[in-house]
Amino acid sequence: MRSLLVLLLVAVSEPALAQDQWRIVRGSVRVLCPLTVGGSFEARGEGLKGSLSLKTAKPAAFDGRIEMPLGGLDTGIGLRNEHMKDNYLEIGKGPDFASAFLSSITLQGADAATVSGKTSFSGDLQVHGVTRLVQGTAEIRRQGNAIHISARLAVRLPEFGIPSPRYLGVGVRDEVQVSVTLEAAPLTQEVR
Repeated sequence: MRSLLVLLLVAVSEPALAQDQWRIVRGSVRVLCPLTVGGSFEARGEGLKGSLSLKTAKPAAFDGRIEMPLGGLDTGIGLRNEHMKDNYLEIGKGPDFASAFLSSITLQGADAATVSGKTSFSGDLQVHGVTRLVQGTAEIRRQGNAIHISARLAVRLPEFGIPSPRYLGVGVRDEVQVSVTLEAAPLTQEVR
């Protein structure tokens, strides 16, 4: 009986990804854009939203999706923001262009009940109306009943039908590096 009580206390006191449903409480995105002539710039955005439901525990796989509204991306330069959003991401073409979506997320080799630390992941990324399988790495940290995730992945712009960004002879290379940080909480609980 005592060991059962200890097991229950551990299960209640330590959150796990094995919760049935998670909601994104907050999150941000950074896109590192290397330039063809050397150097780079970043586009940053806040406002990640979405919810995920556990599909399988091992490997940890989730239904649902994470959404990043692209209209909030900021490079720090107004004209560059305008070109990025209007000419390349074409966010005015409708909802499939106005946001980026990540769905069908799987944490390779991870058990939802115990995952923490570094792991690799895959998922379906939809950008510019095109969906492709992507892979990256994530670091997962637990704090209270929340899960903090920092993820990185490379995105090849031509694979998503995004025209090669060019202005006055300077362009962005075909591959950009995306960094995402987010906090998720069980759908039925508030973050402590």
